[in-house]
Amino acid sequence: MIPFCIPCGKYRVESYGAGLLFPSFSGNSYLELPFFITLDEFTCVPGKEHNRTVTIYLTIKTNTLNGTILYSSEKNTGQQFLHLFLMDGRPTVKYGCGSSHNILTLSANYSINTNAFIPITIRYTIPVGSSQSVCMIEVTADGKPPILKKDTEISHVSQVHFESMYLGHIPEDVKIHKNAGHVYGFNGCIQELQVNNKEFFIIDEALRGKNIENCHVPWCARHLCHNNGTCISDSENWFCECPSLYSGRMCQFATCENSPCGNGATCVPKSRTDSLCLCPYGRSGLLCTEAVNITQPRFSGTDAFGYTSFLAYSRIPDIGFDYEFHLKFQLANNHSALQNNLIFFTGQKGHGLDSDDFLAVGLREGSVVYTYNLGAGTASISSDPLDLSLGIHTVRLGRFFQMGWLKVDDHKNKSIISPGRLVGLNVVSQFYVGGYSEYTPDLLPHGADFKNGFQGCIFTIQVRTEKNGHFRSLGNPEGHPDAGRSISQCDVSPCSLMKCSNGGTCVESASTVHCDCLPGWKGELCTETVSTCDPEHDPPHHCSKGATCVSMPHGYTCSCPLGTTGIHCEQALSISDPSFRSHELSWMSFASFRIQKKTHIQLQFQPLSADGILFYVAQHLKAQSGDFLCISLVNGSVQLRYNLGDRTIILETLQKVTINGSIWHVIKAGRVGAEGYLDLDGINVTEKANAKMSSLDTNTDFYVGGMPSLNLVNPMSIANEPTGFQGCVREVIINNQELKLTELGAKSGANVGDCDGTPCGYKVCRNRGECIVNGTTFSCKCLPHWTGNTCNQSVHCSNNLCLHQSLCIPDQSFSYNCFCALGWVGKYCENKTSFSTAKFMGNSYIKYIDPDYRMRNLQFTTISLNFSTTETEGLIVWIGKAQKEENDFLAIGLHNQSLKIAVNLGKSISVPMIYSNGTFFCNKWHHVSVIQNQTVIKAYLDNNLILLEDTDPHKKFVDLNYDGISYLGGFEYGRKVNTVTQEIFKRDFVGKIKDVFFQDSKKIELIKSEGYNVFNGDEQN
Repeated sequence: MIPFCIPCGKYRVESYGAGLLFPSFSGNSYLELPFFITLDEFTCVPGKEHNRTVTIYLTIKTNTLNGTILYSSEKNTGQQFLHLFLMDGRPTVKYGCGSSHNILTLSANYSINTNAFIPITIRYTIPVGSSQSVCMIEVTADGKPPILKKDTEISHVSQVHFESMYLGHIPEDVKIHKNAGHVYGFNGCIQELQVNNKEFFIIDEALRGKNIENCHVPWCARHLCHNNGTCISDSENWFCECPSLYSGRMCQFATCENSPCGNGATCVPKSRTDSLCLCPYGRSGLLCTEAVNITQPRFSGTDAFGYTSFLAYSRIPDIGFDYEFHLKFQLANNHSALQNNLIFFTGQKGHGLDSDDFLAVGLREGSVVYTYNLGAGTASISSDPLDLSLGIHTVRLGRFFQMGWLKVDDHKNKSIISPGRLVGLNVVSQFYVGGYSEYTPDLLPHGADFKNGFQGCIFTIQVRTEKNGHFRSLGNPEGHPDAGRSISQCDVSPCSLMKCSNGGTCVESASTVHCDCLPGWKGELCTETVSTCDPEHDPPHHCSKGATCVSMPHGYTCSCPLGTTGIHCEQALSISDPSFRSHELSWMSFASFRIQKKTHIQLQFQPLSADGILFYVAQHLKAQSGDFLCISLVNGSVQLRYNLGDRTIILETLQKVTINGSIWHVIKAGRVGAEGYLDLDGINVTEKANAKMSSLDTNTDFYVGGMPSLNLVNPMSIANEPTGFQGCVREVIINNQELKLTELGAKSGANVGDCDGTPCGYKVCRNRGECIVNGTTFSCKCLPHWTGNTCNQSVHCSNNLCLHQSLCIPDQSFSYNCFCALGWVGKYCENKTSFSTAKFMGNSYIKYIDPDYRMRNLQFTTISLNFSTTETEGLIVWIGKAQKEENDFLAIGLHNQSLKIAVNLGKSISVPMIYSNGTFFCNKWHHVSVIQNQTVIKAYLDNNLILLEDTDPHKKFVDLNYDGISYLGGFEYGRKVNTVTQEIFKRDFVGKIKDVFFQDSKKIELIKSEGYNVFNGDEQN
């Protein structure tokens, strides 16, 4: 074998963290890297002066059968070039080594696998000015035998000057040799690149590039998350999204809901009620509050919870090519300390890949094991079995390029050479001693996956990175770790500092200490008795799964989740009209929505007590809640209390409710801005407040009937001590949205029954149908013009003749109409139509989806159109989702004979702008265009500027997040314009719209959008 030559100069150490690990090429991407500038840079040259050899080693993963992998050409004359490419999956090389006649071509007789990393090695000679010069090219891939071609008949060749090499493709500004062969863009990844002994760090050392991404590795195919975690990956990495009370890279650790531990300790649950603190480096004690000085660290291996004791030192920056370690340690006196234990480790990202560089030392079956991987395979040395009669063991190990060596105690020195041609150790992690921050063998590279952490004391670890350099301790500054866990001082017992009560036994694991309590006792020092609801109690409680056990002075009770009842919550329960019991902490919660500007609540209830919370929502779920709104019963009267941030406003009815459960009362309560109203059974109380604040900021759920804990209620929201409501509730409507008062419709709740114990509820049967109980189910007796299981279908629509996905709409004449989809007309939507002018009838709409939304600059929006109408009110266009009060929008319409433009760029702050100097209802065409540039709104009417306003000079919100949705003329059937637009506009548009331009110069083809009941407006009136 011809020995490698080492180029002069320093090697560059790769710096990860910028995002790219190794490059992926997409067919139109490339990287340019420096080649050798001149041959004079080689300090050693094998063979004779007339031939010099260059070896290129790389690993690739290809997705296609053709593509340029590497290209380089001589810059002075352009005659010499090297081109490595795939042709029908076969590695192929073209080498121009002299004149245009001296071109060597080699093509393998096999194809390489796609989607797998394959090593490829090229060797070629560089002839230098001699009649004995030889052109030679050799290639091998995937471990196959090399193939070779020579040309001895070459003329005098000047010094070769390969200045750059190109990976993946060749840029347009580079001249390609006419005989270089076909150039296709490479589609795949290049992981390693080495020229002679120079290992390139491809991303860091690239001079330029184009369209480079990270190589995609299907991480989630290898790594299974524990405890129902969900694996999520991108091209660079993977992580597990963990369920509540689990953590760790693989969700492998149980975590505490509330941690009592101090100083950044790791809290782990010992039981459902007790926890244990794993102390960070330098701390000890039950709660890790005691400082401890550590000069000789003791490690305890992997504990019962899956954590290892470890120390993490800063990365050793200069161990790429040469290092030597000295280590002294003492093993713990147990069998498991020798079986499969990590002593120290440093590596790359730790994905468990075969190609990850790493350095690891550990113990396996009584011997010291030293392993390392330079990127081309693992090298491993095992010592002879340790002499356990020795108290302290000494280990020396090192590496120079590929050769590693190990000497343990007085054993003979052992050595090994790592596989492949790579010579540099490229590591980016911290230097871990004794264990790993998340010690799961799956997270470590193959070959470093010891199953346990080190058990014992480590007295010395020193390293030097130059052959004649001095040894130094780990860390920066020396001897100081960056982090650690469960480390104690050798020969010092933490149990000497504490005493367990009531017969408990102290258990220590390095710096971690806890008490193992006798039955009937719990707590840190075994000072607390086990309650009837604790998992340690014998016998255990019998509350069903999902129920909550509540300890009582003489036993316990079960708090039942929604949909269950019984002493132990063992019976299923269907809820149609919920009933609440104030003495059992009874409540329901519902997902909330914005009620910032105004709040309108209608609630029907049947009380059995004079006091109790009917409805509650707040900014924060705690006593100091910030904003809140609460409806409650106080001594038989109904009270509405709300606070918008400055003062609490209170409204109270004069009349009292009947509390014998015989009457359904109706509350209508709310506020617009700071002005509130309260109506009980038609009798109204109004408060015209002069409060400075006008917005109700809420973040909690909507609570009905009570709260999960009455301590969470703001004391200003109720008159007396808080208590839950007792009685039934059958309707809650908030801002025209009705809450579904069932076990499935609520988000959460507890101890809720059904008002009459039957499946028949207030609105089970629609359209005044009569509910009839049939055992545990029900049926509806419908009025003559309604049908369906719940009387929700018109008889006339049950056998309708509407065609082409049209909507059947019952009318008041006991018949129906067909609302036709766009492109269809006729009584039954049987006739196809087309139009460029859309005619809206007051119950029509078009919904346009912007196909280029994801590429839009949301700080700039433009809309223009022509319209004509005979009405004084109507929504023309609404740009935005129109689902919630807080959704962004830009809208144009008519209001009170004026042109109205409204915009909301965030925080539900709607800014209406009115132009009233025109007449718009005379059936004449008008052209309107509106431009949003951040917060500046410009509007033109018939090419005249009519509005120019900066809606927010502070520029707090500048994007129009419309989600790609725009409406023309109105909204979907059943969604009233005045409700959806929060009364900004009163009704649907009646008239014609044409020539709609949105965001660019291309006119929208309205007929291709979604919509209903829109007619051809092209005909002249």
